[in-house]
Amino acid sequence: MSENRDTARGSQITTDSNRIREWGDAHDRVPVRYEEDGETRLGLYRESDVADRHSRLDWDEFETELRDREMVVVRHDEETGDMDVVERTEAVGTAALSSEEVEEQLIEGETIESEFTERAVVEHTVVEEVTVESEVVDRELVESDTVDAELVSREVEDCEVTSVDTTDAGIEAIDTFGSGTRSEVACDVAVTLDEGWTVTKENVERITIESRVVQADVEETETVESDAVRETVDIEGVERTVLEGELVDSPETAQVAVEEGNVESRFREDDAIETHLFRSQVVEEDVSVRREVTGEITDAETLSSETISHAAVESEIVDAEEYDAELVVEDREAATGAAAGVEDTGTLEADEPATEEPAAAERSGAADDPARIEPTEDDVGKTVVNASGDEVGMVAAVENDRMYVDPHPSITDRIRTALGWGNDDDDTYPVDEDHVARIEDDEVVLGVDRQG
Repeated sequence: MSENRDTARGSQITTDSNRIREWGDAHDRVPVRYEEDGETRLGLYRESDVADRHSRLDWDEFETELRDREMVVVRHDEETGDMDVVERTEAVGTAALSSEEVEEQLIEGETIESEFTERAVVEHTVVEEVTVESEVVDRELVESDTVDAELVSREVEDCEVTSVDTTDAGIEAIDTFGSGTRSEVACDVAVTLDEGWTVTKENVERITIESRVVQADVEETETVESDAVRETVDIEGVERTVLEGELVDSPETAQVAVEEGNVESRFREDDAIETHLFRSQVVEEDVSVRREVTGEITDAETLSSETISHAAVESEIVDAEEYDAELVVEDREAATGAAAGVEDTGTLEADEPATEEPAAAERSGAADDPARIEPTEDDVGKTVVNASGDEVGMVAAVENDRMYVDPHPSITDRIRTALGWGNDDDDTYPVDEDHVARIEDDEVVLGVDRQG
């Protein structure tokens, strides 16, 4: 509800530029130009009231426009410094003087002391409660510092050997065959790791909040030429409410921020309240990281060594003197004969069958330490000798409790015949238990005598 009302109050009217500047300096007013209701207007505003819609003017520009547009400045109250810039005809019509006197004095630049009558629009409103809706319309990360990081988990997702050194080390590698020996074997590896981290950051944001009045419950009051919304909204109350919503931890924190001036708010031309602030916040982030770790591994340890197969690739008879050794070791020969329990009866003839007496004698030897004649897989690779200690071959395999021997190239036909091997070109020949005198840790001793 509104009405027109004529009011009268003591005023001063002038076009004197020096006097206008004095008034402006005394009341902290600055000249501005602005648009309102489709018209370009002039005004004198306090610094704190200058808004985006106002264009600042220097005093010379203001005085030029004032003169060209035939306008005057009216100061209504010397103490408060309320001032208007109006057309000269309007000022003349409301002054308590004759039009001729006012016109003449204003043209001469004098200041008129008069009871200034002005027509005002009176609004009758009272706001009991205002409902304001707010939302964050812009946020900008100004600064972010990582203050802590903690490794939560690390798992191997994949491991791949990308290359292996295949250089042949030759005979020098023999020294690394023993269990527990160390060597260098270069391998390039790539390991994929999945990591989980907790990262603590301190972020500083510039936040802009837009608030709008969506409902107002009012009771009747009277204001003159006022915007009811702007007159009744508590800006600081809006600021506290906005902060308490999500931006700070407690009402006390919001109150301190408002009182210390860390929040700035203003009305926009569309009556929305725009609030600006900086917020510092400590946040924890869960971060997933996948890494590929690459490098070269060279340190190798031999865990085990096992002979998979044995085959003679070359054989020949050599001179014992090259190896500084005796061709026949008498002590070994005697020990072999005694252990076998047989006498040296000479070389078997080709037509004489091998007897079972040596083997039988071995099996019926001393009861306290019977000799082993049954072969096992562990005997593969052992040297095979006759009763005289001469090498006749090597154990190549054991299958179904039967020993197979790779014959020595120097073995004679007599020995072959005694063992029942014949003259075939087979790689290996079977040896029955009847021909075995005993099986020792490093060799197999046959009951067949030495060749003549």
